[in-house]
Amino acid sequence: MANANRVLRCAVVAILFAFAVMAMPGRVAAQEDPDHAPGVLGMAVGLNALRDLDDAGLDAEFAEYAALGMEWVRTDLYWADVQAGGPGNADWSEFDRIVDYAARHDLNVLPVVGTTPDWARADRDAASSPGNPNFYARFVERAVRRYAPRDIHVWEIWNEPNLASNWPPRPDPAAYAAVLAAAYDAIHAADPEATVLLGGLSPAAWTGPPVIMRHYAAPAFLAAIYAAGAGDSFDAVAFHPYSYPEGPSGSDPANGWAMMTGEIRDIMRENGDSDKKIWITEYGAPTNDGHGGISEAAQAEMFAESLRLARQLDWAGPLFWYSYRDLGEDPQSNENWFGVIDHDGRRKPAWHEMRGFTR
Repeated sequence: MANANRVLRCAVVAILFAFAVMAMPGRVAAQEDPDHAPGVLGMAVGLNALRDLDDAGLDAEFAEYAALGMEWVRTDLYWADVQAGGPGNADWSEFDRIVDYAARHDLNVLPVVGTTPDWARADRDAASSPGNPNFYARFVERAVRRYAPRDIHVWEIWNEPNLASNWPPRPDPAAYAAVLAAAYDAIHAADPEATVLLGGLSPAAWTGPPVIMRHYAAPAFLAAIYAAGAGDSFDAVAFHPYSYPEGPSGSDPANGWAMMTGEIRDIMRENGDSDKKIWITEYGAPTNDGHGGISEAAQAEMFAESLRLARQLDWAGPLFWYSYRDLGEDPQSNENWFGVIDHDGRRKPAWHEMRGFTR
């Protein structure tokens, strides 16, 4: 779930929190006491990390999230997997299992609906955008009708669509806007009280001229979505304000937190969306210090600082930490080291910082 944006940028921070609670199912409203408001903390976890667990392991994993004070789990709902057999087929068993075990521990589930089955692709890559936005919208509507009765009312439309790795061969805000608009209408038709999140934007830098663009700067991507007329096609913006190796209050121009509170928020205000929230659906930092990451102590400090700063933002929605467990031991791979639990199960200082927040 973290993809090229972490490698691409020296930017990742830490935390999970939300200043919000549901005013209606799926709607977020500011609270006077954000420390103890429902929906304050969430864990962002890639589907592969969950699908590899057997039933007992998945139950234990979610029990740990709940014991740590998490109230949300964000993970992938892969269209390419569910409808691999064609538009008339659907295998929901894998996601059903996640929803079932999350419910046992009172965890809200935030599905990130992405990847395209081969029969619906605009490009051969599985991460490719749909050739027809209506194909995606029909799938999302089926998902909403299946899971709204199971208390899932918030939907994130794609993950980091401003990265070429997630929207190959290159990001296209107009194409994404068309998918977003079709999905928004379909979701609200199935669940009028749903909250639709504009897919979690990476703070990745714009690298190259438009004709060969590999990644699209988040502010420019968001502005282009508004220019395409899709400003009424989302209820909140999802953003990933990574800023490592520095903290969220750092001064580096690539700092994702500063981008969020500055350019991203300014673009929303300029387009009449000051009342919409920003959900921080990924946030964290790898602890492979000396190999592009930071120290474990610095990771814990990031969590505390970012939480303190987020408390001051009346427009902040839930914050999701990426992620819970380290994935491996290769020190050269940042992706292996984002957890608050290491690969041997040892709790890092950030785990204790989270635990202190929820107590």
